[in-house]
Amino acid sequence: MDEPSRRTFTEHPERGGKKDRDVGDAVTRLRAVTSGLYGGVLGGLLGFFMVQRGSPLWVVVVGVAVGWLAVTLATLLMVGSAGSAASTLYTPSAGGTRKKEHSQAESLVARGRYEDAISAFELAIAEDATDPTPYLRIARVYRDHLGRFEDAARWFRRALRDAQLPAGTAFLTRKELVELFTHRMKASERALPELARMAEELAGTPEGEWAATQLREIKARLREDGAG
Repeated sequence: MDEPSRRTFTEHPERGGKKDRDVGDAVTRLRAVTSGLYGGVLGGLLGFFMVQRGSPLWVVVVGVAVGWLAVTLATLLMVGSAGSAASTLYTPSAGGTRKKEHSQAESLVARGRYEDAISAFELAIAEDATDPTPYLRIARVYRDHLGRFEDAARWFRRALRDAQLPAGTAFLTRKELVELFTHRMKASERALPELARMAEELAGTPEGEWAATQLREIKARLREDGAG
């Protein structure tokens, strides 16, 4: 699907949905009327036999009318319920989540076009600033392919600040930031504030214990380096 067509479908999903609902309503009404006619025919046959057995005419008329109405209402309820279920199944709510694709940007990374890939990921962020994937991919491209560690650290921080990260992903992102400082940048002291926050916020969990252990080890190394 070309870009203009994709954008139109994304920005105006209600157009197709309204048309489908109108058609569905018309079909529902037609089915109700048809079922009502069947009910009327059956009621008429029943009334014929009742007249043959000597029942008053007005009883027959009322019986046919009630039968027609009951069949029609029952059909409307059943078809309406089925339509609602189908609508829920095939038209997800706006609050639903959907895995986003970044195949174009990933293709650029695979071909070594790192700056272009970063631009593509930035466009994805402009469309949805809550998706953590493009933030993290930009950070890793800067770290792993371009060796621009300050830029990588900045994008890891942006992911933590601006994106909606699940708790597990947030921990791993903070861990990547710490390891970037301690191993790639050889600036362990810059990891101390992040580790201190993690140890406090995640106290009593394995993640919090990991952060507390790293915090103690880095402080010990820095004291040794200072003493030496």
